[in-house]
This record gives sequence, structure tokens and C-alpha cells, in this order.
Amino acid sequence: MASNRSVRRAQEPATYTCALCDSEDGVRWYCNDCQEILCVRCKETHTRGRKTKNDDVVSIGKANRQGDKPVPEVCKLHPGKLCDMFCSDCNLLLCSMCLSKNHKQHNWKPFEDELSVKMELFKEHMTTLADKIANFNNATSERHRVNKTFKDTIDTTRKEVNSQRTKLKAEVDYIAEAVLAELSSLEKEESLLYKKDIQRSEKNVEELTRLLEKTEVTDTSSVSIFETEMSLRKTLPLYDVNMKHVSPKHPSFITGSINRVLLTKMLGELHHGNQYEKTDIDSIHVQRLSKFTVTQQNTILGICPVDGSNAWLSIHKYKGMVLVNSEGVVKETVQLDFCPDMITMHGTTDILMTSYHDSTVVYKLSLHNKQVTTFADIRPHAAYDISINKMDEVFVTTTTPDMVILNQSGTIVRKMTCGMDGRFITCLSSGDIAVSDCDNVSIITDSSGTTKYKWTGELNNGQKVGSRGFRKMSRDKYDRLFVPDYTNNQVYVLPRDSTQATCLLEQKYGVSRPKAVGVDKCGNVWIGCRDGTVHVMGL
Repeated sequence: MASNRSVRRAQEPATYTCALCDSEDGVRWYCNDCQEILCVRCKETHTRGRKTKNDDVVSIGKANRQGDKPVPEVCKLHPGKLCDMFCSDCNLLLCSMCLSKNHKQHNWKPFEDELSVKMELFKEHMTTLADKIANFNNATSERHRVNKTFKDTIDTTRKEVNSQRTKLKAEVDYIAEAVLAELSSLEKEESLLYKKDIQRSEKNVEELTRLLEKTEVTDTSSVSIFETEMSLRKTLPLYDVNMKHVSPKHPSFITGSINRVLLTKMLGELHHGNQYEKTDIDSIHVQRLSKFTVTQQNTILGICPVDGSNAWLSIHKYKGMVLVNSEGVVKETVQLDFCPDMITMHGTTDILMTSYHDSTVVYKLSLHNKQVTTFADIRPHAAYDISINKMDEVFVTTTTPDMVILNQSGTIVRKMTCGMDGRFITCLSSGDIAVSDCDNVSIITDSSGTTKYKWTGELNNGQKVGSRGFRKMSRDKYDRLFVPDYTNNQVYVLPRDSTQATCLLEQKYGVSRPKAVGVDKCGNVWIGCRDGTVHVMGL
């Protein structure tokens, strides 16, 4: 705080002396060009002078400089007083009257002292501004460079993909042309044999016809009949009508199955950053992105996300499939002759389905033309749930310990025993298979059906879930298994290679009777419930 003496000195009005006449009366003007303070009389003389009449003469409060010192502003509250002091507590410029009225007990200092501090800060700010501008310009330049490099990479990769596609097509064309050439060769060979056989037959007919005509004119009452009969006896055996033509074997073309995995390896794969990062599952930080109820308001049996914002749904007692976005808006419907139950995406173009309508049949819905065909008939088994592994093998549970494995053509290639009455199945990217009944989840590790480990409700908080009612599972790209529990209104997350799960949901979300789970490409979890409600959760 300033001393009393300083306060008294500050309360005295600041005076200025005219630069021309040294008068202290009426000193209210300043020449910015000459940088001189002027009284009223000298100001009039200054503005009439031949050399100074065009100078910039302003009121002293609007002056910018007085020699090397800036001139204080005139106080807005007390005209005629200059703000030649600074209150550090209020961060304000003050005149002597402002100081005596409201800031007497505050910390203050002369205008010139604070000005030097402000000038240093001002210089620092200017330096900072220049640095920030330079940094943003550098960042912009770098972003332009990164963008150009990225586009160049995309263009290069696109050319490589098209080059590989051309090569792959050329190989397919080569193989197809070889098969077609072989067919043409077979056709030509058969044409020559056909022509030869027809010519031989026609020649025989012609010769036998002449022989018959000759025989018909033979006099049967003379001795010539003996000669003719003897000639026929020798000639007729030369024409064996029982000799059959060698029929060509009809070629058959055995259609090969299209192995998408093998084709992908042949064409090449795109490697880029993950679309979403792996985060630890913590129910406290799980967010519900949306909640909606489908029009049918029946149990959601299956969810197949197709991207980060849309998913196909199968609904109890509904003869059709529904495509909805994450806000519940119906984007498309496909009417069917039966009610689908369990569903799974086959690539991006087909959906495989099971149904109570015909429990032995696996159906295929082609999305490009919305046609439904029978993919496979696994009788005497009854199909329940369905999933596809990374080799495009189709696994079908049968509510018995036996599973049926189909190839891409729908042919049963093998069977597997999972050690439980498997109902729900999810193929993991690791090659393992997750199978569950209502109480347990088993991770099967190879084609022999060897159980890697079994999860029976253990949680990572040391507790164990009692009575359980597991339903249609799903996995994310990190092979974390999402298991809905119909009995406990919960979805458990079972990490890869772990026998302890995490609870995904809290009671605040109000998820009731979850029946199916699907994880989309953004890592969001779609939960379908018994009442037709769908919750979309963000991790």
C-alpha cells in the first residue's frame, strides 16, 4: 500500500509546461509531429505557422508520445484529470481523484512505473503471438504435407489393388480359357468320330441296299439261286449290325468353391490403423448412445451390425428382416415366408439364418437381390445358432453336443462335439470357437473339440454370478466376448484367454431381459431385449 505522503503527492493535480512559452496555464494541446505540449495561445500560433500549419495537433489526452514518454489518458470520470497512476489491486489506470475516493487503501504506483512493466509484458506477448503464428503456420504446412502424402499413398495403393485385380483376373481368364479350349478339343474330336461313324453307316446301308436289289432280281427257279445264296452267306457276316459305336464320355464341370480368404491373400490385404482403440471395460464409463424400440415390439433374436451405424435385426414371430440405424430409424425391410431366428453375416453380401419354420434348414438371404435360398439341409440335425469363422466355414449348433460344419457351398464337411448342449456360438478371429448353453461358456480351440477353458460366471471383482441365462453372444475385433444374461439383466465381457468377466451395464441403463448382442465396427455394443428395445452402448 502507498504511504500517506505518496497519496498526498498523487492527489495533487499533474501539471505540464508549454514547450514554447513555459506557461502552465491552458496547457491542453499536443503536436504529434513536433512531439511538443502546447498551451492554448501557442497552439493558435503553431497552427498558423507556415511550416507547422499542417501538423497533427490534438488534445493532450489523445497524444501518443511526449518525447520518449507516453502521455497518460484523460480520466473519463473526472475531465481535466490525467490517469497518471495505476492500481495494482484493481488493474486500473486512475487519476488523483479516483485514487482518493475509491483506491486509497489499495496498492498503486505511478503510471510510468507500471508502463515499463506493461511494455515488457507487451513485448513478451508480441513474441508469443509471433511464435504461435509461426507454430500454426508450420502445423498447417505439415498438415498439408501429411495430407498430400496420404493422398499419394491412397493413389499408389489404389494402383496396386487394380494391378493385382488385373493380374488375378488374367489368371482366372487363363484358367477358364484352358478349360474352354479343352472343351473345344473334346468337341472337335467327337465331331470327327461322329462324321466317320455316320459315313461308315451310310456306306454299309448303300452297299446292302445294292445287294438287296441284286438279290431281289435273282431267278429263284434256276441254279443261280445257289450261287446267290452262297455269295450272301459269305458277304452278310461282313456287316455286323451288333457292332456298336463307341459313345464319347460326356464331360462334367465340377464347380469349385470360392474361397474368399484365399482370394484375399492372393489379392492382398489393406493394413491401416484400428478404427477404434481397445479400452478397458468399465461400467461406470460406458455411455448409452441411443435407445429405441422396433415397431414389432417383439423379442430381438439376432443382431448383425453391418457398419458403425446400421444393423440387421431378426425379431420373434416376424416374417422378415429389418435394417435400422443406431437411432432406430428403419432403413430397409425384407419380407420372408418364414420367421428367422439366429442370423450371421456372410461377408458383406449375404445373411445366413436359422428358423423354427424348418429347423433342419439353413437359409441364405442375398442382399443385392433380396432373394432367399436354401443354403444347406443338415437333417437329421436341427439347426439352432450359426456363426462363420475366418476361413468361411459355417458352424451350426444343434442344441445337442454335436455341431455341424459346412463349407461355402453348404456341404457338411465335418462334425464336432463340444461337450455340452451347445445353443449359442461365436467364432473368434483367433480360430477358437465360443459355445454356450444357458449356464456356461466354453472356448473350443481346435477341430477335435478340445475345450481350452470354461467360464462359469466368475467376475473380476471376486464375485460369481449365481443363476444365469446366457443368450446370443458376440465378439469385438479384439476377441472380447460379450455375453447377454437374460436372468440378471446384464451383459458380461469375457476378455480373450481369461476366465474372469467384467459387468458391462449398471442399473441406471435400465436394460431388461437382454436376448442378443452385436458389436459394430466402431466398437459400439448393440443390445436387443425381450420387449423389442435396442440399446446402443459406447465403450
